[in-house]
Amino acid sequence: MNGPDPAEVPDRVPVSGARRGPGARLMVLYGAAVLFLLAVFGLEKPRGLLEETLRDLREIFYAGFAGLVILEMTALLGRRWIRKRSLYYAVAIVAVAALVSAYELLLTQNGAPSADRGLQSLLGAFGFLALSAALDRDLKREHAWLRGWPRRSIGILGALLVAGVLHPLGPVLSSYAGRAGAFPIVVDLASSWQEPFIETQGAELFVGRGPDEWPRVSGRRVALLLMDGSAGDGVLVHEPFKDWSDFELLKLHLYSTADKPVRVELRLSDRSRLQARGDRVDYALRVVPGVNDFYIPLDTLARMPSGDRLDLDTIRRFGLFLAEPSEALRLYVHRVRLMNE
Repeated sequence: MNGPDPAEVPDRVPVSGARRGPGARLMVLYGAAVLFLLAVFGLEKPRGLLEETLRDLREIFYAGFAGLVILEMTALLGRRWIRKRSLYYAVAIVAVAALVSAYELLLTQNGAPSADRGLQSLLGAFGFLALSAALDRDLKREHAWLRGWPRRSIGILGALLVAGVLHPLGPVLSSYAGRAGAFPIVVDLASSWQEPFIETQGAELFVGRGPDEWPRVSGRRVALLLMDGSAGDGVLVHEPFKDWSDFELLKLHLYSTADKPVRVELRLSDRSRLQARGDRVDYALRVVPGVNDFYIPLDTLARMPSGDRLDLDTIRRFGLFLAEPSEALRLYVHRVRLMNE
């Protein structure tokens, strides 16, 4: 039995109910991710270093996810007119470039020029789309040359672009990893992982070697606070390791170069926002000239003037401040750690 003439065989035979949008599910996923990012980085004020960094990078995420959503929207709605999947990517790139350019032009007109930020957003979107292309099986079937090393090269390029524009996240994540690795040391002003969390107030912070008169740290790396003696001078550490609930004592070692005792306040807060004196802990330390070793029960530290108790599993701030005027002094600070009796 002879078959039909090849010229009469249609190129494509539609099957009822079989053609669904290839990106419908992904479109919903990407859309939900964009809404989540808008909620987290657009409406709420950042509460920590990581959230603040992500907020600064939010336009890169928005552009990247917008490119992926446009890609899947084109595949879902435009597949009847655009038969080549590679053209979906072209549409996504052009659309994202137009959106980013319009947004940056609007910011520039409002007095906030941001050409570098716009370029980073475009590179980020291109990187996300390149990663999608490297994992796109339909695109690989459509273009045979995209198999093997060309596909891997596109994936590597996309990964490098995304990593490049999101590079500020690297040091931040490294600092959080250092903080977790050092626990139960909760403050180490001399370590690089602590630097992003430090805020000095009326004081200067240096890293040097401990004085010979302090045998515990003589010749070792230690933090040095230079204060001119004004009340309120000191250092504030944001986001120390927050859960102190499994420990009983806070161990603190100081060395003072003052000629007479000075009063230093150890400040603790369980909120990310600045708190009034009644809603935080200001524990008085009498720091004498020379070596000072403090072993402070956490139960004592948890008592706030307001009558409430400090939430020991959500510690958000740690500070050391001069409580009253004094002579200019140097205050060496060794590691602050938690311990049990």
